[in-house]
Amino acid sequence: MSVFYYLPAALGILFIVVGTYHGWKLRALTRHCKVAAKGTLLGFEEKKMKSGSLFYPVVQFTAQGTTYKSRYDYGDSEWKIVAGDTVDLRYNAENPQEIYLDHEQSIWQQYASPFFIIVGGLIFIAAYYVVL
Repeated sequence: MSVFYYLPAALGILFIVVGTYHGWKLRALTRHCKVAAKGTLLGFEEKKMKSGSLFYPVVQFTAQGTTYKSRYDYGDSEWKIVAGDTVDLRYNAENPQEIYLDHEQSIWQQYASPFFIIVGGLIFIAAYYVVL
């Protein structure tokens, strides 16, 4: 058999691994960040990519009498908040630099992306290898 026979399986497995990793990362973040706080959006860090730019919110907030400045781990190409806005967040009490911004989307809507990446990987494999 040719190496190309295994290429769809490798790509499907890659999709499954990437989707699982992102879902696990989101789950870990929401599980650790339990303490509610309000912060001020200082601005965004921009990460340029071939397909465009991602913007990562940088927030300042006070926790346990100390002021922290933290960058959110999830970037987006477009945000509905601007510098100076007050944002709701949750932080990790053991590591206040680790934050989770409350979104307009529910947590289940945020899990949709990793879920569909995993399903896409399964469909990719099944479409090539499963004979009906």
